[in-house]
Amino acid sequence: MVWAIILIALLVLFLLVVVSKVKIYVDYRHNKDDDLLDAKVTFWGMRVYTFSAPVIKIDDDSASLIVEEEQKIAGFETKKALPITPELLDKYFHWFKDFLDHVVGLHKIVRKFLKKVNVNSLTWHTDIGVGDAAHTAQLAGAIWGVKGNIIGLIGNYMRMKFMPKLTIDPHFQAMVSHTYFSCMFSFRIGHAIVAGLMLLKHWRRRPKLSQSESVEKNM
Repeated sequence: MVWAIILIALLVLFLLVVVSKVKIYVDYRHNKDDDLLDAKVTFWGMRVYTFSAPVIKIDDDSASLIVEEEQKIAGFETKKALPITPELLDKYFHWFKDFLDHVVGLHKIVRKFLKKVNVNSLTWHTDIGVGDAAHTAQLAGAIWGVKGNIIGLIGNYMRMKFMPKLTIDPHFQAMVSHTYFSCMFSFRIGHAIVAGLMLLKHWRRRPKLSQSESVEKNM
């Protein structure tokens, strides 16, 4: 009897977790040379993960992008400086390309999952000015085009619950560079679990390299 109660309780807890939503908040601020990227993940109203990159700068000696990040997972905090070099980007690019080559149907899996993701809010404000009225107007128009394309892409892959708030404030007689971006999106744990299982299934079915291809790859 006791084991039956425990089993039922675990089953109910599992079902609650599966139908529960994870909410992700992302904020980015840029003001001239200052950048700040903040992200947090909440589950059942509790903050389970936070990420902050208060310093983003260019290292002149190594031509790399230095991101000083702070992460907190379940109360445990870590701080480190992460250099992003061209070599590191190239390494990740090849890894991602290999992943795409071997996971058949990846695009369909990702697209199906993203269709379950809700974009609950999105705000994107930009102040721009280059000191010349004509050039500022051209740049503002180009930024409008970029924003429109990005929002269109997001709306095509995800479910927009509200109209995004997009604004551009051109400063025709001043040098201004300021951006504020904020969004919140959510998805159910069950949808993420299904997508993960499908990825694992397709990964196991990936085509094996022939002996000649394997030798060529290792060379």
